[in-house]
Amino acid sequence: MSDNKELDIVDAASSVSDTPKEVLVEILLSGGFRYQIKVKSDNPLLRSLIAAFLARTQGKQDSYLFQIPIDENKSSLCFTSDRLVGLVTQPPILLRKKQELDTE
Repeated sequence: MSDNKELDIVDAASSVSDTPKEVLVEILLSGGFRYQIKVKSDNPLLRSLIAAFLARTQGKQDSYLFQIPIDENKSSLCFTSDRLVGLVTQPPILLRKKQELDTE
């Protein structure tokens, strides 16, 4: 997941990176499990989730452990990145390499 710092998350509605916004993220895991968290769009956890998902689409087999506080920090969701099936975000977000944003 070393390239997650090279990623910029932007609101799909605006297509520009501006102030961080709150994003509702639904984490979809194998077996049909779903969990929701709220994070700011610049949160490193969101970048790490997206980077782990992207790594799988690129055929990388590395597995990472996620430990995410849930239920107002009363519980913790632990899973490995190979169990991550998808992410649903509200508002919808776009993922772009930072260099693409610098050239626009």
